[in-house]
Amino acid sequence: MDLEEILGSADWQLIRGEVRSTYTEHFSQYSYTKYPAQDYQRFKQTLSALKPDAELDLALLWKWGHSGKTNYPGKQGTLIAEISKLWGEYLNWVDVLANAPLPKGTFQWWSERLGRQRYITSAFLTHLIHPRDVPIIDQHNFRAMNHLLRLIQPKKKPSNWEDITQLKCFLTEASTKLRYSESDFDKYLMMYGRALKPRKPKPSRKEYV
Repeated sequence: MDLEEILGSADWQLIRGEVRSTYTEHFSQYSYTKYPAQDYQRFKQTLSALKPDAELDLALLWKWGHSGKTNYPGKQGTLIAEISKLWGEYLNWVDVLANAPLPKGTFQWWSERLGRQRYITSAFLTHLIHPRDVPIIDQHNFRAMNHLLRLIQPKKKPSNWEDITQLKCFLTEASTKLRYSESDFDKYLMMYGRALKPRKPKPSRKEYV
């Protein structure tokens, strides 16, 4: 069953009730200090305009929750350097196209170069380049979507283009039916999904004996 069928059969009354009972608690946990809104809007404008001097480093640090920090992990610094080198190559690829790149084409371009292990990063870059068509996706909002739709045996983590399009479809449908902005509802999904993440029980002291 694809998502259109799932959305068609979804009990939106149950979803509305659950969202209303949890929305304020989880939406209030979203940190604009950790994820500055003005910076985010600027990143979308510069990357979607395909500017050569796009602030790729700051945009990626924003996504990783490191805005304003200089002591982030070295492997993330290495990835920033790799993506910064690829940005010019991406712009050259766009220049030779007859038309503007489609979101799926952009996602495939980055995925081919960054690899499957960097799925979330490829998806985020695609979002910034095509902000109206592609949502931010991560394991948290994906988990919250699956939970609200009461999917049986859902995927634990998003991993392909279809997962992105499904999340976009759900965000559009849910924001319309439940009357939240798509941006605010996504923030709620992110924080609700974090709360839904299974926690491993802490080992008791006896287990160390």
